[in-house]
Amino acid sequence: TVQNLFYQMRIKLRAEKIGLASVGWETGQVVLRYPAGNNGKEEKRLTDLSNDIRGGKGAYWCTFGREADWRERLLDTLDLILKK
Repeated sequence: TVQNLFYQMRIKLRAEKIGLASVGWETGQVVLRYPAGNNGKEEKRLTDLSNDIRGGKGAYWCTFGREADWRERLLDTLDLILKK
């Protein structure tokens, strides 16, 4: 639907502003992944943002993917990262 297309565009624009390489699903979680570093150094672990947004090496793992309001939570999470 047109609403889904607009939602995807909102996600894509926020992800680009943050510098994310991808936004996707893995093992029932939403994963916000940054591009891999090219400098040969090991990537630093990102800090956790909350109990359901865990930082990892170059990615945030969001466990709210199964909640009914996951779409709004994803937008809010991208806004939170953008403001950091």
